[in-house]
Amino acid sequence: MRRISKYTIIAALVLMTVVSLGGCGKRGKKVPDPKSPVVITLWHSYNAVVKMQFDKLVQEFNDTVGMNEGIIIDAKGYGSSDELEEVLYASANRVIGAEPLPDIFSSYPDSAYRLDKIAPLVSLEEYFTGEELGKYRPEFLEEGMWDHSGVHKMVPVAKSTELLFLNKTDWERFSADTGASMELLGTWEGLAKTAQMYYEWSGGQPFLGMNYYNDFAVITAAQLGENVLSGSGKPVYSKETAGRVWDAYYIPHIMGWYESRVYNQDGVKSGKMIAYIGSSAGAGFFPDEVIKDENKSYPVECLCLPYPVFQNGEKYMTQRGANMGVFASDEVRERAACEFLKWFTQPEQNIRFAVSTGYLPVEQEALSSVPELLRNVDDTGNAAAITSGINAYLEAGRQYAFYAKKAFDGSYELNKVFGESLEKKTAESLALMEKRILNGEKEDVVQKDLLEEDCFYRWYDSLIKEMAGMTDGEKN
Repeated sequence: MRRISKYTIIAALVLMTVVSLGGCGKRGKKVPDPKSPVVITLWHSYNAVVKMQFDKLVQEFNDTVGMNEGIIIDAKGYGSSDELEEVLYASANRVIGAEPLPDIFSSYPDSAYRLDKIAPLVSLEEYFTGEELGKYRPEFLEEGMWDHSGVHKMVPVAKSTELLFLNKTDWERFSADTGASMELLGTWEGLAKTAQMYYEWSGGQPFLGMNYYNDFAVITAAQLGENVLSGSGKPVYSKETAGRVWDAYYIPHIMGWYESRVYNQDGVKSGKMIAYIGSSAGAGFFPDEVIKDENKSYPVECLCLPYPVFQNGEKYMTQRGANMGVFASDEVRERAACEFLKWFTQPEQNIRFAVSTGYLPVEQEALSSVPELLRNVDDTGNAAAITSGINAYLEAGRQYAFYAKKAFDGSYELNKVFGESLEKKTAESLALMEKRILNGEKEDVVQKDLLEEDCFYRWYDSLIKEMAGMTDGEKN
């Protein structure tokens, strides 16, 4: 029998030790060297107050943990997520003149999925233990899982949702005169009914606007039991579901009950409307007074309510806020990037960043620390509105599920078509109405044909054909 030397045994033990030390992934234990720090580049799209808070925390990391471990984070901000997306895509495709890819980047899942196909992302399981990943709220992590693989490619860093913001001061006056109940504001059907009442009571003023169309189409379909962007085959969007969504969005806009712009806070500030649906991260921008004109203004109170749900529908709410991913490079750089993301998402740091900017932290422990969250509300902006937003967010989070979109081949393009279709149709119809009014057409015929069923059918059939063509193309 072959004799095994003691040196062979020692070597085997060393190998076993190395493997066990790398227990959170397949890699070894190469780490940054404090004597020769590694510079980790990070690209994000934070701006204004959010960027200031982020930069402060990056500097804090560099001065403490980073200094001790040999990691320096070099963060660069872009003006918007669209701009960052373009720059990342150019870098990934090595377009002439494009900068080298960063180590860490912020992105939405569909965009990150596209990038992963060109420039692979690190699987978090290589550097995060199961216990570390288990600290995050599951729906937040789910956004970064591709193709039902069970592998996580993105870290959630700060989340927001969409809420219904209400000028409570003027609502109480309207409610007292009309008997409108706040319970109506919990459903899309009740919201439209309330808006019609307000339109008639106010002499033709819109009740509500939507700051961003965002994921409205996907969320409302999910509320009605249809997961359009599941990636499991051809998208299913029934005529019945589309009809209810049409009634919840298109009809109120055409009737003048809703009027959506980019910043509907301005409509509340001028007294033109008293409610809007917007990001919880923008709570600090809710006006603290209504200014009718140079001589008339008065203070108003903000009340935040959960995102509306269809009657008898599933309680789904949006989850907003870009996640962060790490591009594959070498073990030292990847480990350093993940160490920063772990530090940044720990409750102590994450609460300070998230709440001061109107977002919420991502770990379960931090989300349950309500008093700690409220203590960190920044005094800048409308602190009362931010507090109301946090309370509404947390309350909704106990009753609702955060909807997590799936990223799959073609999901970026499909989501863009599906998500924007009804918004574009509404904008086209409103533009046509305005043109007719300018041409002097009678008021009772300006919108008549736009409210007929044929208008809905033409839009619906066109959307279904476009989506079918996209998915057929993917298989060919």
